[in-house]
Amino acid sequence: MSQSATEFKLEASFRRRLYFFSAMIVFTLSAYIFQLFNLQIIQGDENTSKAERFVKRSEFVPAERGKIYDRHFSTPENSTPLVANASSLDVILNTSLLKNDPKLVREFIYKFSEALSIPLAYYEKELQEARLIKKLRTREPFVLLEGISRQQQERILVLDNINRFVYVMSSPARSYQMGAALAHVTGYVGKPSQTDIEENRIKSYQLIGKGGIESQYDSILRGLDGFRIQKRNNEGSIEEERMIEPAIPGSNLVLTIDRDVQIAAYRALNGVKGTVIALKPGTGEVLAMASNPSYDPNILSGKNKQERAAHFARVSNNKGFLNMAIQSKFPPASTFKVLVGLAAMESEHKINFDPKQTFHCPASFTLKSTFKGVPDQVFYNWDKKNHGDLNLAQAIEKSNSVYFYQLGYKLGAEPVLSYSKLFGLHQKSGIDLPGEISGFVPSSDWKQRTFGNKWFDGDTVNLSIGQGFISVTPIEMALFYMAIINDGKIYKPYLVSEVRNSLDNSVIQKTEPSILKDIPLKKSTIEALKEGLYLVGYTGTASGVLNVPGMPEVAGKTGTAQTKRRGASSTNHAWFIGYAPFNAPVEKQVLVAVFVEYGVGGAASAAPVAREVFRAAFPPGTFPKPERQKVKPMEEEAPVEEEAF
Repeated sequence: MSQSATEFKLEASFRRRLYFFSAMIVFTLSAYIFQLFNLQIIQGDENTSKAERFVKRSEFVPAERGKIYDRHFSTPENSTPLVANASSLDVILNTSLLKNDPKLVREFIYKFSEALSIPLAYYEKELQEARLIKKLRTREPFVLLEGISRQQQERILVLDNINRFVYVMSSPARSYQMGAALAHVTGYVGKPSQTDIEENRIKSYQLIGKGGIESQYDSILRGLDGFRIQKRNNEGSIEEERMIEPAIPGSNLVLTIDRDVQIAAYRALNGVKGTVIALKPGTGEVLAMASNPSYDPNILSGKNKQERAAHFARVSNNKGFLNMAIQSKFPPASTFKVLVGLAAMESEHKINFDPKQTFHCPASFTLKSTFKGVPDQVFYNWDKKNHGDLNLAQAIEKSNSVYFYQLGYKLGAEPVLSYSKLFGLHQKSGIDLPGEISGFVPSSDWKQRTFGNKWFDGDTVNLSIGQGFISVTPIEMALFYMAIINDGKIYKPYLVSEVRNSLDNSVIQKTEPSILKDIPLKKSTIEALKEGLYLVGYTGTASGVLNVPGMPEVAGKTGTAQTKRRGASSTNHAWFIGYAPFNAPVEKQVLVAVFVEYGVGGAASAAPVAREVFRAAFPPGTFPKPERQKVKPMEEEAPVEEEAF
């Protein structure tokens, strides 16, 4: 039977549609098959890992924090860390068994605290409605108790109505082997603040550095957390555990700190408030940095909440968190006289100064008044005695103030202030510790803005002995003396020598000495200053303390700064900055700066501290030393009364 034209067209149209739909079905099936192959075969492992992240009992595995070693590190097996890791037991609430219901969770906490005799105030923050709901929504670990004892663990295990809803988990802890002696260098660790969490820098269960190296190098020490899933039965017991991503431990740090020198520095500060810095002047390596009062990082990093709070309050009250080496500033007192002498020699065209030239140094210096009706101003020597004719080295040796009154007055304030800034007494050193502050170098413009009057000659005279408006940090003053020892070069101080891989001990990063400043100084300037510094330890103000058996040859300068304190056993701050052995190459020398708050005087309080540090750095037999004649110690230098002119 023949088809009509209409039937033929309908049949052709049907075939085209059939082919089209068949092609669509084949294409769709092919796409599904390809995607199924892609998801299960090509990306199977990755997608399995992602899927398993949504298991209700999934959890992060905190990475082990990197260890911290001193400068004598060789291998982890053969070296004792300054900061190591420990573990503690925490009680975790399995909120999923309570349906993540805030009401049920709150009721359980009431029951838990009553059963274990824990004050309900312990959970005050955790029970806040908004905080509780957020914690349950984000499935953060709900820690009921940290650092429990074995006795507490056994008690929990026998309480059926408690045990089935909780589990005990090992958590990371930190162990500080030197405790308070190195606290301002190491810092401590703790739980992150809400600000840290909100800024997505850290998760709530992780530990974060709180001060010191722990804070400065936190991201390097922290490592990368792992991830695991746990299958539990209705009683909350683990039936199966699978590690999805293993934790990668943080990197280890090797410090420039010498353990023995650090211990000596801290012990020498026993009973006084102050700081010690010991440096290698040829590299900038910090051998010791101690500050007293201090704190115990083991308590602050510990799991006992009440003990932490009590210790934190006590330390805060006595300013024990203050690292005085880099976070306090004071008048440099007589240690500044060396800079005045340097400014005079380097600016000799201003006054035609010769360090061999002598000034007559009676008991006082009188500054003639230029104002009608205003009396002359009298500045006294520290012992109010006539020292006769002195050159620069002798004036440094005896710390003669009248010499520097005259020198500063002749020179004027501008060169002294200019060289103070050139040597960075108004700048942070850049040491790898958080919280450093900068010293202050005044100017005539600053005084006009601040007090509404000009810079007077009396201000210059006060400045010449390191009093008045100038204030410096101990680290800044140490770097100035480094420049004298090192022919004008100032190295950036640093504490971390190496960053090492904790798995294979390979060096990831190594700190190389870095020059902050290279100030051209005349050889004659260096020689004249070193001569004076040598005499201080040989026959001068510190000789009775430092020129003793069993000591290397120490050169340096004492200082006694007057304060406004009244009615106390001491109203003076004490300084000593020096280096040893005097004639050794710079790479063999150690520079020590000591500051003691309300320490009577430099020779009485600061120099004895430095002596103990030098003894630790140079045990007998480790240094060449010509015999020095034991001399009678000079009288202690005392401050001069300041008077505004």
